[in-house]
Amino acid sequence: MREIAYGGGPMERLDFFGAGAGAPLAAFMHGGYWSRLDKDDFSFIADGLVPHGVAFASINYALAPQTPLHAIIAQCRRAIAWLTENAAALGIDARRISVVGHSAGGHLAAMAAVAHPVHAVVTLSGLHDLVPVQQSFVNEWIGLDDAAARELSPIAYPPARPCPVYATAGERESEAFHAQGRAPVDAWRRYGCDAEYEQSPGDNHFTICDRLGDPHDPLTRRLIALAR
Repeated sequence: MREIAYGGGPMERLDFFGAGAGAPLAAFMHGGYWSRLDKDDFSFIADGLVPHGVAFASINYALAPQTPLHAIIAQCRRAIAWLTENAAALGIDARRISVVGHSAGGHLAAMAAVAHPVHAVVTLSGLHDLVPVQQSFVNEWIGLDDAAARELSPIAYPPARPCPVYATAGERESEAFHAQGRAPVDAWRRYGCDAEYEQSPGDNHFTICDRLGDPHDPLTRRLIALAR
């Protein structure tokens, strides 16, 4: 099912790919530094998950700089709330909704898990501490001050419920991305999460996400095991 409205805004839409009655769900939030890309760019991930009985939702949100970051976060949280409330109609298990994100989407997935109890969090090359991001070129369009950078960082909060957390970044990415991947693991272990960080061998910032379209890839299988 395509272009399902989860909220009132024109970009508050998601695509849903079912996997049979009572399936767990992986709800995906795309990257693009909060300012570009689209849910349609990541529909291929369904090819990796659905054959293993894991449903998939690709979530859109309004983009910066026209939309402030706090509003983008609120949209993604609405998407998870909508999926939970409509789980029966969609044929998914409301107790097994995992949030998954790539790059800026990793930030949004973690912020969703702060507001809503989720089954698991998977973040690929995610951004979880916005203080360094505020000091980078990205701040040209997200416009964070010191207080907002701290306030909108998921590592500043406990998750709504302790859950498994798997963070990874490509072996060929910068140390900054590896530090970002370790950040939620270190922070959320204190709140009882079974959290792990590891490098993805041979990957860069983009190939790591491409792997999820392969149902036989080890990273896909790791996500499937967590979702189940």
